[in-house]
Amino acid sequence: MPMHRRDAIKFFGATAGIVFLAAPRIAFAQGSKQLIVALDELPRQLDPLLYQTNPGYRVMQNIYDTLLTVDYGGDGKLLPALAESWKRVDGRTVELTLRQGVTFHDGSPLTVDDVVFSFGPERRTDPSSPGFGTAQQFLKTIESVEAVDDKTVRVTSSVDDPVIELRLTAWGSQIVNKAAFQAAGGFEGFAQAPVGTGPFSVKSLSADTIELAAFPDYWGGAPSIDHLNYRLAPELSSRIAGLVSGDFGIIADVPPDQFGPIQSNPDLEIVGGTVASIRVVKFDTRNKTLKDPRVRKALGLAVDRTAIVDALWAGLVSIPSGHQLPAFGELYDPDHPAYKYDPEAAKRLLDEAGYDGTPIPYRIRVAAYGPELATAQVLVSMWEAVGVKIDMQIKENFGQLMEYPGTGMRNGVDPVLVSDPLFGLWRSYNESEREVWENEEFYKWGHILESSLHPAKRKEAFHHMMDIFDEDPPAIILQTMGVFYGKKKAVHWKPIPSVYMDFRGTEIA
Repeated sequence: MPMHRRDAIKFFGATAGIVFLAAPRIAFAQGSKQLIVALDELPRQLDPLLYQTNPGYRVMQNIYDTLLTVDYGGDGKLLPALAESWKRVDGRTVELTLRQGVTFHDGSPLTVDDVVFSFGPERRTDPSSPGFGTAQQFLKTIESVEAVDDKTVRVTSSVDDPVIELRLTAWGSQIVNKAAFQAAGGFEGFAQAPVGTGPFSVKSLSADTIELAAFPDYWGGAPSIDHLNYRLAPELSSRIAGLVSGDFGIIADVPPDQFGPIQSNPDLEIVGGTVASIRVVKFDTRNKTLKDPRVRKALGLAVDRTAIVDALWAGLVSIPSGHQLPAFGELYDPDHPAYKYDPEAAKRLLDEAGYDGTPIPYRIRVAAYGPELATAQVLVSMWEAVGVKIDMQIKENFGQLMEYPGTGMRNGVDPVLVSDPLFGLWRSYNESEREVWENEEFYKWGHILESSLHPAKRKEAFHHMMDIFDEDPPAIILQTMGVFYGKKKAVHWKPIPSVYMDFRGTEIA
């Protein structure tokens, strides 16, 4: 039988019980202002070109700076950071003037040499560099970064690039200390004891704790928190118990059905909401059954997204129309068709495709993406209701999710770290992903999107790409992501609508 909204709500209610476990006590020096943030996973290393996942976003945002940034908590406006000003020279070139008086955590001054090195071959452009793969996602069109004088750098793109400035705010564009990187012997050593210019410096890194300290000479003003520590607490029950007992100041990833124990405490509150990420189920078309786009379209038609949003997210997240966000501005298409829930149409497509009942592998990680297991179980019920057999597999890490052969579908998130479809749809499904899905027409329009300076042409290209995504789907779009935190009211911190956690300006009463 189909799983309707009321069935999903009843199902989710049956999964909601939590047993509170004791959280570890952490001792700090008397009188210092400490903030302890509990996460379900910590980064194993702290170089942004080596670690690009939610734990890394949440920690490294506070260690490093970029040349430019955006107003994440406001209107998304481009803002100066390590560069105090910039100008477009032509379609391929931007020149930036460095902010003077900026120092790294080791006390050395920021120089143009550090900027050039951060974008150079040793870290970014040499295919043999460990950082090459991550850098390609946002920075692949940046051909060179060179010093003009001791205050100015010139950034040149390989194509007419409408978003060079936005690339300089993106993940992988963090500025590192050249001397410290080389003294550490390269990536491996530097990632354990990095030197950036951000508001907090790294004091220690271990499997269960990352200790950061306020950088008193931060160019943006010294933080009011003395110590910012991240603690590993994989179990939601441990995070909630630690918050209630006072061991943690903030805990991450609280699903809506567990708001109650926090909201009932007068000293605690829930904060957060929708972030710029799109929750998806990704396809691997090396799977024989999923090679046929009709099967993939049928799997999408079988999903009642509204039931999932209402039951698992209490209606607190939205269902996008197409792989887009309103933050894309003039490129956003408010008229793109909404996703339909039509199980009968799904059955017809499966019949047309000759689906023979072969089970489709479906891999998930329980520790990821909010109410993961409940989402997966609801999806399986919806797919089975239209006659698809599913082999659901729970995996421990991302490597196991991607392991081939045996792939089929997997849960995922497409983070949109920069508000342009180049860094959402195109970043997630460009040619680098052709091993699991390929579409030459999609790639043709994607190259127009990244190399045209004409807004109308970019808009046309993006809209064609969304149409192709719907007709030959590389993934099923479920909803925008919601990220909710529990925190002490005495901690004056406002999350931004991003996967980043930024503690600049945070205060403790």
